[in-house]
Amino acid sequence: MWYGVVTGGNADTEPEQDSFFEEEKEIMKKRWIAVLALSGLLALTAACGTNTDTAENENTAEDTAEGGIAAEYPGSSITRLGKYDGVEIAAVSTEVTDEEIQAQIDNLLASYPDSVPIEDKTVVESGDIVNIDFVGRLDGEEFEGGSSGGEGFDLEIGSGSFIDGFEDGLIGKEVGTTVDLPLTFPDPYTPNPDLAGQDVVFEVTIHAIVEHVTPEWNDEFASEHTGYDTAAAYEESLRESLQQQKEESAVSQRQYEAMQAVIADSEFECSEEELQSLRDSRTQEYETYASYYGLELDDFLLQAMQMTREDFDSEVETWADFQLKCTLAVDAIAKAENITVSEEEYETGLQQLADDYGAESPEAFEEEYGRSTVENSLLYDKTVEFVTDRAVEM
Repeated sequence: MWYGVVTGGNADTEPEQDSFFEEEKEIMKKRWIAVLALSGLLALTAACGTNTDTAENENTAEDTAEGGIAAEYPGSSITRLGKYDGVEIAAVSTEVTDEEIQAQIDNLLASYPDSVPIEDKTVVESGDIVNIDFVGRLDGEEFEGGSSGGEGFDLEIGSGSFIDGFEDGLIGKEVGTTVDLPLTFPDPYTPNPDLAGQDVVFEVTIHAIVEHVTPEWNDEFASEHTGYDTAAAYEESLRESLQQQKEESAVSQRQYEAMQAVIADSEFECSEEELQSLRDSRTQEYETYASYYGLELDDFLLQAMQMTREDFDSEVETWADFQLKCTLAVDAIAKAENITVSEEEYETGLQQLADDYGAESPEAFEEEYGRSTVENSLLYDKTVEFVTDRAVEM
């Protein structure tokens, strides 16, 4: 565990962080389309402060049940409901291409490059990749998370992966030498607060200056890095996984486009206060994500999604506008079509939600959110499905 050295957190978790960042990039590319499911409505309800744990809010929950899905937005209204039966949406392809399979394989290969020593290069320069081992000591004693454990570690000089002074301290040093780097951890230091502001010494052995070479895609690589015995077996599994992802994504895409068509043909009066509440909730959500990695939101956005704060705020504004109008439209459609949730549908849906959210039991989930919130959420999903099922793909 090298969280004592790296600036972004525990090195053991970096692959998960990279995976999370890739997922966030994809989410932003799709403009947060997958917000129509129940979890989206529960998030909206929470953003508006609904909590059924107190007597006062239990009354509010009853009012919500009577007022319908949009009761959380008393300051906003739909003044004209447009066409919702037979709206036109774009056809969504779920075909998995060979090019997509290859792109996934290329990403995997790039994640496990072969380190090939550069024989005629012996002095470390900025931009070099060096293979090193290191041991960190605080007051003469090795500290947890400050050692490479003799396993060797490839570090790009100038990448900013390690604390200030570590990488610069290796510039000009020769391969085969061991150097001591007296350094001070920054304060604050989120990855390990116990090390914040502490003076330490890193003993670093420089094994080689290397270049990263993309390995060959074959059975040996697949067996070592994928858990499958052969490259063909992994490719088959990958195709099945991508197919499932595409089919799930297509559902959200169709829902989004169907409801967007309804919104475009309808008229609304939206409360700026309620819109701002949604924007604040979304922003706070991503601030929480950022805090997991010890980052401010602006830095998180740049590292995770290559997005500026200005672009993020614009996306959040679009998201909030869609969410509010979609909720108002869904509420109006449910009432116009007299769509309801039967007791059987409620029990089935409650069980599914309890399973999806890892609740102890359906009763525990219902107690946490309140029956009215669960019922309205199921009604929300059922109404969106009603519109989507009747949409015409063009």
